[in-house]
Amino acid sequence: MRSSLKTKTIIGVALIEVVLLAILIVSAISFLTDIIDETLTKRAETTAALFAVTTKGPLLAYDLASLEAFSEALIKQSDITYIKIIGQNEKVFVYHGKSAEAVVFKQDHQLSDVTDGIFDTVAYITEGGVVFGRIELGISIQPTLTKIAGVQIWSGSLALLELLLVASFSYILGSYLTRQLKTLNVGSRKVKKALKTRKFEGVEIIVKGNDELSDLAISFNSLSESLQHELLNTQAQQDELQVLNNELESKVVKRTEMLELKNQELLAINNKMKETQHQLLQAEKMASVGQLAAGVAHEINNPIGFVSNNLLILKDYASSYKLLSYEVSQLVKADDSEKCKAFLRLKEYVNKEDFDYINDDVSDLVNESAEGLHRITEIVTGLRQFSRIDDDKTQLFDVNTCLKTTLNMVNNELKYNCTIETDFISMPKIAINVGKINQVFTNIIVNASHALAATGKPGLISLSTRLENNYIVIKIRDTGIGMPNETLKSIFNPFFTTKPEGSGTGLGLSISFGIIKDHNGEISVESKLGSGTCFTVKLPITNS
Repeated sequence: MRSSLKTKTIIGVALIEVVLLAILIVSAISFLTDIIDETLTKRAETTAALFAVTTKGPLLAYDLASLEAFSEALIKQSDITYIKIIGQNEKVFVYHGKSAEAVVFKQDHQLSDVTDGIFDTVAYITEGGVVFGRIELGISIQPTLTKIAGVQIWSGSLALLELLLVASFSYILGSYLTRQLKTLNVGSRKVKKALKTRKFEGVEIIVKGNDELSDLAISFNSLSESLQHELLNTQAQQDELQVLNNELESKVVKRTEMLELKNQELLAINNKMKETQHQLLQAEKMASVGQLAAGVAHEINNPIGFVSNNLLILKDYASSYKLLSYEVSQLVKADDSEKCKAFLRLKEYVNKEDFDYINDDVSDLVNESAEGLHRITEIVTGLRQFSRIDDDKTQLFDVNTCLKTTLNMVNNELKYNCTIETDFISMPKIAINVGKINQVFTNIIVNASHALAATGKPGLISLSTRLENNYIVIKIRDTGIGMPNETLKSIFNPFFTTKPEGSGTGLGLSISFGIIKDHNGEISVESKLGSGTCFTVKLPITNS
């Protein structure tokens, strides 16, 4: 059920008043309660202290009659619940009050500490710094609670009276404000009904008074008149638009059919372009594989060669150890008369074969063979990673490992005409297509090697990795012949190459550019003729 503005006004003002009164009453009650609490605490402490001073002399003199008399006089006060006079060694000299002996004394410091309806306090009887006894005193908090309840009742009554006055004032104010608004509401409903039926003959409300609400009524009448004219104009325009819409519908149907045909043609072209792009990527990969095949074969043949030679030598050493084992077994099996001869034969064989040298050489041969096999494993691992270029899957991988793998793959291209320097820092793993990223690094490093070879003298290729603004930045710099500005402008264009015909496809850097863009990265080049070239590749860490 919707409430009226008058009701909202009354409720709103009342709520504000309730909140303000609640804050005021809570503050007043809290303030008065604190004062009453402080009064109770001071009275208890003062009464106990004065009684301790009064009973000090009789306690020191063991005047029990005086102690009894003083206690009886004090217990007559209506709010004193119990009194205990305790001497040294916890001896109770006097106690008065109901169940005074059964009271478990726990000193209270403020009203909120009281849990049994009695404010417990203590005062010590001292002389010359020595404690001779103490006074335990209990004061009923009921009078205090009665005072606090009275304050609360008085505050609540005052708040209720104030709330009634505010509600009455709000009612009078709401009635005054809503009288003219009701007239406006009736007029607005008439306008709404007229707009629905499209039969608007104008709505005018009576203006009363000379205030802001009467100004609003005048504005409403003016708006109603303007709305009547606008509605007539709108109806005429809608009739014209209906005619135009009918003409446009036929045109839209024809255009939609044409667009569908064009979309089908574009889809076919897009599929063909994707297939062509895949074929170009495969062609560049095969070109790179062909270029690296001889070098990789040479890199594998070298360790295989010396591993094979080492195995032949180890085979000879194994024969020597077999003969040594035979002589030792003969010595063990010989009887006492033959042991001397068997031992002489064994000694002669050991001196002849020089087993000290064999033992040292065996360790070197095994270590060299293991190193050669490790080298072959690295090359095979690099080939496996390189072969993933057709796989669109990404994985978390270390860019430094990609660079090291690429260097192993192209080592035969580099080792005769350049020196390699690396400056890698620890990198987080990021989501990349390992085969494709290796392809990018291979293209750049091989191009750098060719640029160095063109100078006719050994040069330097330096690789570095850094972290910059949430990017991994890889720089590959060479001291080759460099490139002019005209070449730099076209370096990433498909089929652009500066190599002799038949020496390159012109797709390497173009495909590399596409691979880096697919990884949401950046690739750029800086070069100056005669001063070398620097390629910069940026890969975002957020891909991981």
